[in-house]
Amino acid sequence: MTISRRFAFGAAALPLVLAAGADDAHAQSATGGNTLDTIIKRGSIIVGTSLGTPPYGLTNSDMEPDGYDVGMAKLIAKELGAKVEIVDIVAANRIPSLTSGKVDIVISSFSITSERAKAITFSNCVFVDQQVAVGPKSLALNGNAELKGKRIGVTRSTTNDIAVTRHAPEGTEIQRYDDDASTSQALIAGQVQAIVTSAALGVAIRDRNPAMALETKYIVSQAPMAIGLRRGDPDMLHWLNTALFMLWTNQEIQPLQQKWMGTVNADLPRYS
Repeated sequence: MTISRRFAFGAAALPLVLAAGADDAHAQSATGGNTLDTIIKRGSIIVGTSLGTPPYGLTNSDMEPDGYDVGMAKLIAKELGAKVEIVDIVAANRIPSLTSGKVDIVISSFSITSERAKAITFSNCVFVDQQVAVGPKSLALNGNAELKGKRIGVTRSTTNDIAVTRHAPEGTEIQRYDDDASTSQALIAGQVQAIVTSAALGVAIRDRNPAMALETKYIVSQAPMAIGLRRGDPDMLHWLNTALFMLWTNQEIQPLQQKWMGTVNADLPRYS
């Protein structure tokens, strides 16, 4: 049995319980029905997020889930009038956690791609980040062409991995890790010379390790991020996009962006 950490929050966003055992009956989400109706009946929404990807997801000093994605999950739950249960997942398990019914939705620095959209559905955007190369100031690295001959770390099955694989010239040594915490640690430990990650995570790594004199070397690509949900669930998709529109219009998302990202998007792209 796979064990995962699950945290539950009430309407006041106070922790209620830490549970293990992701395959008990309560953990299972709807895979063949109407997820919105299931959530309302259950009284809680099960959200998959990585707690090893600051500032998106982390465990704070009180050992509680925190970060931008957790804040978004709480806003969504508040709009539903439901409790929120956070299931800690790694990047490679975001889509399987949805399709298997382990979670209702995924809010986990989830970049939109057409390839992923073959397997799941994306909501409208919740944040637009950038994918960047991060390394020490002493490292000469100003573009993809200069990746040749260097050891570059990325998190497996992420858009950072896709971008590096697509753009790196022959002779680049790409080291892949299972989660963002391991990728970050590889840079800190000197196992790789640079990493490609989100701009927000790059800033967090830099600020936590001032002695390393890290900096953003260059922008690899833009990274619009959204909430992931299962295909064929139009009611849930419509409700999520409605909620996101209202949360943005009512200035509830912007303070969350400022708090965790240090910046606020001028607008959030919408499909329609």
